[in-house]
Formats: sequence, C-alpha cells, structure tokens
Amino acid sequence: MNTPKQKHALVICNGEMPSLKLIAPLLKTKPFIICADGGANKARPFGITPHVIIGDLDSITQKTRHYFSSVPIVHNPNQYNTDLEKALDHLLENGITSATVIGATGDRPDHTISNFSILLKYHRKLTLRFFDERCTVEVVRKSIRFRTVLGQQISLVPMGKSSGITTSGLKYPLKKESLELGVREGLSNEATGSSVSVNVLRGALLLFIIHPHITH
Repeated sequence: MNTPKQKHALVICNGEMPSLKLIAPLLKTKPFIICADGGANKARPFGITPHVIIGDLDSITQKTRHYFSSVPIVHNPNQYNTDLEKALDHLLENGITSATVIGATGDRPDHTISNFSILLKYHRKLTLRFFDERCTVEVVRKSIRFRTVLGQQISLVPMGKSSGITTSGLKYPLKKESLELGVREGLSNEATGSSVSVNVLRGALLLFIIHPHITH
C-alpha cells in the first residue's frame, strides 16, 4: 500500500454522520480518508471514496465491499482494540499527524463514551478532534484559545478531575476552579465575544464547541 502524502486525515466511523453541508469543507482540504469498518457503509451514500478501509470487518456490508472493490481493505481481527483505534494506529504508522473524526457519536451512548476515551488516549499522539452535526470536540490539557461568535455555546466536561481551570471570554468564567466527573461539569456556557481561552493546570477536559447554527 502506498504511503499517503497527506498529513491530515478524515476518519469515518459507523455512528451518526454530519450533513453533507458540514462535511464538504472537510473534504476541500483533500485529506487522507480512512473508514473504520462500518464507516464505509456511511461514506457510500455521501459519494465519499476512502483511501483505505480498516477494521475487523464485522460491520461493513457485502454491498459496500462490492461498491468499494477498488479500495484497499486492511483486515485487523484484534478484539482488544476498536475499529477507531485500528484506524488511528494506521495513521500513525503512515506518518499522519492530525485527524478529524466523524461518525464517532450517535445513538449508541456506550460507543460514544468509549470513543471519547479513545480521543483522550490518542490526543497526545495526534492533533485530534471529533466533528458531528452539533459540535466539535477536542481535549484540553494545558491551554487553548479559539474563535467564537457571540452567544455560541461552549461546554467543558472533565475526564476524571481537572483543577486550576481559568477561562476568559465566557459568560460564566472560571478562575482557578475544579471540575470533576460526577461532581461538577461546565455545561452550556456562552461566548461573550469573538474568542475564548481555557487554561488547565491539572487533568484533562473535553471541550465541546457547539456549532453557531445550533440554537439553545
């Protein structure tokens, strides 16, 4: 298999897909496209042809395999990691340093929570974000600043316990405060201007940036 020339990837999983309107800008950058097993079933109706399909292949349908007959398929039967992990490992092995993952959330909350755990596990190895119809999700360990629009919703969900959290540009600011799963989360805060910053001294947060078109 040829080594991909791209340094950014689009990973397609088997969960809920964003609309084509939201996917289109992701495709314009011409990323390396990898489908995690049943993600190939989701790519097909959108007319997206992956560069490779990888997984234990228990979800991809025969119809999809036939449709993508010219696409390399990597069968990895290891049951100790998920198809998403197999896809991310494949990227790392091929020198790809960043990825956007779609189809990682949806109607299976157990899969969604597991995928958030994978996001945390891999974010030091890859510049990694999840993207769906409602938001983007990434891990914050130290600090981040990002652009916003007035009133845009921002949520901070701790992965375990996070402390020394300070924010700016939010309606309900945090100043050297703690968030802890099962104790206190930072849901549905609002941007007060064109940018927001989040600083964390200890621990890790999931940062949910709700798309501006999503209403309360």
